[in-house]
Amino acid sequence: MQTGLAALDPHKVVLPIIALIGLVPVLLRYRRSSRLFVVGYMLLIVATVVTNVENLFLGTVLNYAEHYLGLMGSGLAFLFAAYVRRQQVLSDDVDADGPDIAADGGRAES
Repeated sequence: MQTGLAALDPHKVVLPIIALIGLVPVLLRYRRSSRLFVVGYMLLIVATVVTNVENLFLGTVLNYAEHYLGLMGSGLAFLFAAYVRRQQVLSDDVDADGPDIAADGGRAES
């Protein structure tokens, strides 16, 4: 077994660096309404860091953490964030349209 930094795969080491650079625009565009998307992105960063650390120690445990916490967690966070955002957009559309108008254009027949 390799020890220290020699155990790290150069292709995998680049992933957290790119993810952290990508975090800059995510945080610059942060809004309260987008915080769930930021949680999903942060979980992706956790997955990229853990995929490197698992080469150093606790390989099996950290592999499960990478896949379940990092990757599946980010997928669920993005799914939930998209659902919440869709509900917000739909409720904004209903509020903007005003009261419902009858199918005949609001003309009542006598």
